[in-house]
Amino acid sequence: MDPNVILNRIVRLAKLDTTVFDEVRDDTNELVPALIIAAISSLLAGLGAWLFWELGDFAFIDNAFLNNFLLGGIFMAVMYGVWVLVTYVMLVQVYKASADLQSLFRTMGYAAFPLALCVLMFIPLIYPVFALVPIALTFVLTIYAAQSATNADSRQVVMANLAGLAVFTLVLGFVAFSGDSQPIGAGIFGILWEQP
Repeated sequence: MDPNVILNRIVRLAKLDTTVFDEVRDDTNELVPALIIAAISSLLAGLGAWLFWELGDFAFIDNAFLNNFLLGGIFMAVMYGVWVLVTYVMLVQVYKASADLQSLFRTMGYAAFPLALCVLMFIPLIYPVFALVPIALTFVLTIYAAQSATNADSRQVVMANLAGLAVFTLVLGFVAFSGDSQPIGAGIFGILWEQP
């Protein structure tokens, strides 16, 4: 695991060079870096939600560090794994396409890096850009990532990935709004909550 190679791949993905997915798809050594990228990106989204509450004028928010950064970031990382699993199940079970689960985790793990942009949600007035755009970018990159790891056609990949995103969004949204009096969640899911 060479950090320079991983960083180079992330920079290439930032430039929308999707050949990165073809490189990591079959490289078994890339599973751990892909999972680390997804986890760090999720934690940075949690950090952004915490900074939003901390730097804003929200005196009523208690435990924001725990609820947004730690629990929200960890739960977002877990739900991103569920997104990958739902995409895999849809591709293999519904569309009868061939796909390797580890290849899908490797490619979609790298595709999670835009979630790290959520760390900038603390910037006043433009915070919605850094809350919503990273999820949209992640969705687009995960389409390319899943396409690289399967023989399914584009429509099937988009639908399978959309199902994964739907589960990701529904569960994180539910968790964010289920807190009794405090927001719980990373990224946009941590800042959508409003005091009744």
